[in-house]
Amino acid sequence: SLVERLKATEDLKLVEVQMEKTKKQSLIERYGKVNIIIALLCVIFLIINSVIVSESALNQLSSNKYLAYILNFLAGCEGKIGTIGSMSNAKVFGDGEWWRLFLHMYLHAGVLHMLFNVFALLFVGKVVEKKIGSLSYLLLYHVIAIVNAIIMCFIFPNSTSVGASAGIFGMIGIVCVMRWKKDTVCNENLKKGEFIYSIVFSVLSLLLGLESFVTHLVAFVFGLVVGLLMQKKAKME
Repeated sequence: SLVERLKATEDLKLVEVQMEKTKKQSLIERYGKVNIIIALLCVIFLIINSVIVSESALNQLSSNKYLAYILNFLAGCEGKIGTIGSMSNAKVFGDGEWWRLFLHMYLHAGVLHMLFNVFALLFVGKVVEKKIGSLSYLLLYHVIAIVNAIIMCFIFPNSTSVGASAGIFGMIGIVCVMRWKKDTVCNENLKKGEFIYSIVFSVLSLLLGLESFVTHLVAFVFGLVVGLLMQKKAKME
């Protein structure tokens, strides 16, 4: 009918307007100011940690200095920042080096580790930042990551770890609740491919061993709880 055709035309125009708005969005508008800063810090720390490396650490990787630098960049964490920033029970609670609880989440064991984490962070973090605001997102992301780190220090007292994945898994938990509840912010900002990447990322991360499984699962549960509380608060308002 004529009415249906007019409605279909209006819907098409709305879709075209939305696509045009998306194209015009800057990176900051698309992925969130704080979210991009966190991602950039991960990149910067990786580069610094790959360049400022002791001679002894390089020699352990390869007798060829240039090859050693490449190996450290690809899959290493032998830089001096990694030495003072990686997290372990002995360093944090034994030696009182509390900054490791914060610094470890910006360090990664090589560029592949960093890239997988950063992509997941950009995809799910932007949704949470747009939902609760930049400052709240900044606090929530770090609180989940730090609390998770403290718990892991006691569950795995002999391990040493780096990476942003605990905070990311917290955000994935929140986004899963938002998607389940069909939250408007989530529907408008999370593409299907981005959500699929986050799920695949989660599954692969959980399969990397017992420590990885427990660490990420605990952070994910934190995220689920926070997500449910957010939805409950939204209903009350």
